[in-house]
Order: sequence, then structure tokens, then C-alpha cells
Amino acid sequence: MRLLLILLFFIWANAFTAIKYLRDVFTPMELVLARFLPVAAFCALYLLSSARRRKESIDILAAAPLRLVAMGLSGVAGYNYFLYLGQSEVKPGAAALLTTLSPLFTLFLAVIFLKERVPLRRTLGIILAFAGLYVVVRWGRVGLGRVMGVSHPELRYVLLTALAPLSWSIYTIIGKNLLGKTSPLTVTYLTLIIGTIPCIGAANGHFFRTFASLTATHWLALAHLSILCTLVGFWIWFTALARMPTTSVASFIYLNPPLAALFGSLFFKEEITSFFLLGSAVVLAGLYLAQGGKENNPTTKT
Repeated sequence: MRLLLILLFFIWANAFTAIKYLRDVFTPMELVLARFLPVAAFCALYLLSSARRRKESIDILAAAPLRLVAMGLSGVAGYNYFLYLGQSEVKPGAAALLTTLSPLFTLFLAVIFLKERVPLRRTLGIILAFAGLYVVVRWGRVGLGRVMGVSHPELRYVLLTALAPLSWSIYTIIGKNLLGKTSPLTVTYLTLIIGTIPCIGAANGHFFRTFASLTATHWLALAHLSILCTLVGFWIWFTALARMPTTSVASFIYLNPPLAALFGSLFFKEEITSFFLLGSAVVLAGLYLAQGGKENNPTTKT
């Protein structure tokens, strides 16, 4: 499962590069719709194509309709809208760094709402990884250097981007509560469908004209977001949540900045410095610490 999570963040780290390309042609809400509308159509067809899946979907919808709506709004519409809006002014490496607030948000929410026992080693690992990120942010030159002395307009975009990891943490916490007796795939597909519905209003003339004028690079970026990041990525995420503690899964998000900066260097020539490498090493050490220790039952509550 941990190997799958590492693969997941190689996929998700490239999402920031894909978003950078697509934000040149789509508005934030249009990009959410462009990414998730074909995904939602596929998910609906998949769930309707089997009597067993139809029954399971109806049972989950009947048992937890508000939770599913909250997950759709936070994990699909909320997370992606805030991330795409913030990345209007924040570079891919910087956006990846801001998403690493999610493990800290998740840590607090898991303790409060899931009553999840968080071992001291995991807590220290999360804090150590965050310290490594500070080194990367403060001296690593991956796109947030100016944030240390931001002007008011720049700070607005930083704060908007920070709402994305908060939305994802809410999505993760609510999803964890649904996974005890349900299929991770069914829960994932239902939330993708529900979360796409509020974005339908973005399907205006500009949206369709933009679709018609997409280049091959834009289509490749959109396919990466829709197929790999969403259909494959969300399934891996919820499968991991069903088998591992919430905070342990969330700590893998710390892989995003080093990987996103690496791809940012390849595609946008962003500089990788010695401080970036040092901070990344501390991040990985913290991640290793956060993953250690015996796990008797990932869903145990106090």
C-alpha cells in the first residue's frame, strides 16, 4: 500500500504542472468542470452497469447522503477550485508546498472527530517533515521565496491556495468514516459525481470554445488530471484510507513539494538549490518517522 501511495504522489506531483498549462486557457471553475465532467460520466456509467453496484450505491446514498454531499463539495469542487484559483499567482512548486498543510489539518481533525490515536513517533515525524518544508520554502527557491515578504495581493492568493488542503483534510476525515462497511471505489465514484454537479454552471460559450481550441499539450495535461490524478489517484487514496491510519496516509502528502519542484525544474526551469535538497531530505526523514511503529488496527478509536 505504501508503494502505491509513493506511485500516487509521482502522479499527483505532476498535476501542478498540468494545471499550470491549463490555467492559461481555462478559468478556475471551467478547469474543475473540464477535469471532472468526463470523469463523472464514466463513474455514473460504471456504477449503473451492474446490479450489485447500483444496489450498493443506493444503499450508501440512503445511509449517508449529507456525508457524500460534503465530500463532493470539499474534495472535488472546493479543493480543486481553491487550488486552481491560487495557482493563478502561485508557481507549481509553491502550490505543492501549500498543499502540505493537509497532514497538519488532518492530524488535528483526526484526533478531534475520529478519536484516532496518533503515536508520538508519527506526530514528531509530521512536525519534522514540516520543518524540512520551512527550509525549502525559506531558502530553497521553489516558488515561494517572495511569500516571506509578500504584498497584500500576493498574500490573498497564498491564503486562497491554503484553503485547498483544508478542503482535502475535511474530505479525508469524512471519507474515513464511510469506509468501514462500504467499497472505497463506490464511495470515490459517488463523491466524484456529486462534486461535479455544482460546477455545471461553468459550461458556457467560453468553456466550449476553449475546448474546441485545445492543443495536444492541453489534451495531454487534461488526460493526466482526469484519468491518472482522479480515477486512479482517488481510488488509491481511499483504498489506503481503508487499510491505514488517516494521519499515516495524509503524511505522504509531504512527497508533493520535492517531486513537484523536480518536475517544475524539468518543465519550467525552476532552480533546485542545495537548501532545497537539504529540506527535502528532512521531509523524507520525517515521512519515514511518521510511517514507523506498529499498527494493530488502523481504524481503532479511543
